[in-house]
Amino acid sequence: MAEAERLELRSALEHEAADRARHTDKALAEYASLPSTLEGQLVNGDILATLLPTLCANPTQGYEALEDPGGRAAIHLNALGKRLRDRALERAGGAPVIIFMGGQASGKTTGALALGGAFGAAFDAPHAEPEGLEFLLGRLARSGCGEIHVAYTDRSPEASLRAMLARSEREGRYVPLDRMARAHAGAPNTFLHLASEVSRGFHLYHVRVQEDGPATMAQGLEAVMAVRTREKPAESVVAYRLQTAYISLLRNQTHDPQAWYPRDVLAGLNRSLDPWRRGEADHLLRRFLQAVAEGSPAGGADPRGTSAGSAAEPGPGLG
Repeated sequence: MAEAERLELRSALEHEAADRARHTDKALAEYASLPSTLEGQLVNGDILATLLPTLCANPTQGYEALEDPGGRAAIHLNALGKRLRDRALERAGGAPVIIFMGGQASGKTTGALALGGAFGAAFDAPHAEPEGLEFLLGRLARSGCGEIHVAYTDRSPEASLRAMLARSEREGRYVPLDRMARAHAGAPNTFLHLASEVSRGFHLYHVRVQEDGPATMAQGLEAVMAVRTREKPAESVVAYRLQTAYISLLRNQTHDPQAWYPRDVLAGLNRSLDPWRRGEADHLLRRFLQAVAEGSPAGGADPRGTSAGSAAEPGPGLG
């Protein structure tokens, strides 16, 4: 985006987020009416952001502008998110709650939608930092919740990258690779911080999402041992794996006439690469878009029926 366009988008998001934060009851009622929130039992910040019309109009650019350090929309949404959390706990009335944690696109939301209805409230976020998770646990305890379940969904960075890109086709949003690496590297270590809590009545689960088979689950001390003994690479290693997998996928998809991902998503992911890899990725992205345009029976239309764009459009320095 051009800087003027970015500022305009950021301003619109700030106005809409501030309005939602001012009219809390209306916003939370709207959130609870969405089909993917279990009538407000599920607390999910990404879904909360869809209350902003400007973001929904272009999710890829909207989420990117939402993360802009100079913007204030996220501050207003965070305030609204706290009210959403408190409302969910109030409605739970001390019933058991479940927290899903793990890297992005690891299967948390799928698990939350499948199991969340059996609990008074469900919290769906990476929860990859010990301080943040401890604060939430303390808030749950103060609310009178006596039974807390924590499920760590564990999926390889490479598989999560593919899942995130598949999701981008449906929702038009992506996760910057540096943030994805931080969450995937931090989540297992944060989970292990809870090992001492098993004896205090916490229910811990380790859900391993497999590429070529059904997910497996361990619980209690078995879950702790499964995470303790598995490989836990540093953030820099996870970042390297994600970037390598992304470039490999971009290179291979050029030869797949059925492949298609939103152009803005791929351009955004290119911007999140380390500088020394960005040039190669930009070159591959040009080739990919050219292959999609040439291979389309509609003469340059993507599977959604809109223009796939010229090869000169995406990415920084690409036009």
